[in-house]
Amino acid sequence: MNRPVRPFATWRFTDDSGHAQTEQKPEPVNRLITTKLEGRDAVPQAVYFLAFAVVGVPLCIRTMLTTPLPADLKTVVLLSVIGLISYHVPVIMPSRVVINPGFPLLMGALYCHGAAAANLVIVPSMLLHFFTRNHGLLNCLFNVGQFTLCTYGVGTVGQWLGWVPGVPAAPRDLLPVCLMIVTFDVVNVLFVSGSRSIENKEPWFKCLTRLMYTERRAILPLRAFLTVVAMLLASHMGDIAFVIVFVGVMSLRLQNVFQKELVEKTEEAETDPLTATHNMRYLNSWLETELGGANDGKGLCSFIFADIDGLKKVNDRYGHETGDYLLIHVAGIFLASVRSKDQVVRYGGDEFVIALPGIGRQQAAGVAMRILQASRSKPFLADGAEVDFGISIGVASWPEHGETAFDAIRMADRAMYVAKKNGGDRVHSAADL
Repeated sequence: MNRPVRPFATWRFTDDSGHAQTEQKPEPVNRLITTKLEGRDAVPQAVYFLAFAVVGVPLCIRTMLTTPLPADLKTVVLLSVIGLISYHVPVIMPSRVVINPGFPLLMGALYCHGAAAANLVIVPSMLLHFFTRNHGLLNCLFNVGQFTLCTYGVGTVGQWLGWVPGVPAAPRDLLPVCLMIVTFDVVNVLFVSGSRSIENKEPWFKCLTRLMYTERRAILPLRAFLTVVAMLLASHMGDIAFVIVFVGVMSLRLQNVFQKELVEKTEEAETDPLTATHNMRYLNSWLETELGGANDGKGLCSFIFADIDGLKKVNDRYGHETGDYLLIHVAGIFLASVRSKDQVVRYGGDEFVIALPGIGRQQAAGVAMRILQASRSKPFLADGAEVDFGISIGVASWPEHGETAFDAIRMADRAMYVAKKNGGDRVHSAADL
């Protein structure tokens, strides 16, 4: 018997036969509300959305009917188009914080033309999210309602401060402009934090604090600056100001996209594709950056040179694919045994170098022993059978064992060969050479 679809159970997904599917990409079975909550837990969220829709949507309609739109049809079309684009193309900063270019444009339209123009920027996008982002209908209406209430609140504060739509801003108007921005932000966060509190089952004040500052502190100065510029420019320049702000923010988005692609390509070029550790290209760059070329005599860095014992036997008996899995297994042991700032590098073949900045030879030897213990407690299996392998490790430090870091790595390499010659699966220090 097929299980019935529960109200608002938007994160339960079924195939054509009605059986639950967990491995396929989710498709909502109920488009009324999008939430991770299910069944009765989703009802408070739905009621919260509905309350804002009931209050805000009629207010939005009333605003559009009673507040004059821009007289020029080109302005109406421009605001609608750039609003649709802006609220569907977020700008992701290098810090992973998202800035929405629609907000400066919305506030510019509000300051220059009034609340109806602001609704032109945001309302079509919020409704279109039903199709483009699979938001539930109540989610979309909630957004329309709460944004309308925000613009209404901003308009009330602005009028109290002497703002008149269409009147060019004077220097004394900078403070009212800032207060209008703060009003929109505060009211918006107050509304959204209530929904977030229900969704995450967290205290409202905790959600409010996180939304108001913690999650946005990296972007607040830039966002405020763009919004102030948009409002002041729009009051003096009209349509061209909206285009300038829109193009400027989109240029910022393209710059961040290019920067992200550059970082990804750089990481790809400096990463070993098999083990996901660093490669020698990265190590050379890291030594130049972190140790000043390893020639200035400053700092302290130890190196572990490790070689896998028995990899050739594994390749001969089980095949090179199994040997690759052994390399991945050992690389995982290295990564799990060191600090986040330590660098694990595949030197070549079955050899690895681990750079340990800021610690001496004795501490590095302790890390090496921890690696050996981890390798002995985490067996490697092939065809269901445990496969014997070991790790021969040499340890050296810079500047103790060389004028440069590369000299210390060579000394660690020599110490590793001594460990292998003495039976393998052990640690040998360059100090004992």
